[in-house]
Amino acid sequence: MGAAEPLRSAGLIVLQVIVSFIAYGMVVMQTLSIDGCGYRCDFTLVTVASRAALVVSVVAALVSVVIVVARGIRPSWWAPVGGIVLVVVTTVIAMYAIRVATQ
Repeated sequence: MGAAEPLRSAGLIVLQVIVSFIAYGMVVMQTLSIDGCGYRCDFTLVTVASRAALVVSVVAALVSVVIVVARGIRPSWWAPVGGIVLVVVTTVIAMYAIRVATQ
């Protein structure tokens, strides 16, 4: 623990940001399927799902940074790990919603 804790938490925040970029990229790629559905698509659901995925990714990263900085050298690995889980769950839900909206 001790001196290694801030480095571990910082590494997890970097991992969270990387996961967020990849996850949002997947959501953006899923929204490209809107091109082939014409007027059958639910454009509102696609917009809400993609924007929600972006907002959750950004807010989760910011909250993780604030928690890690505020806690200092005390264990705070749980904040970035929770953020990663939240981003992954939100991405799965957003991709499913987009898939439903573009069928």
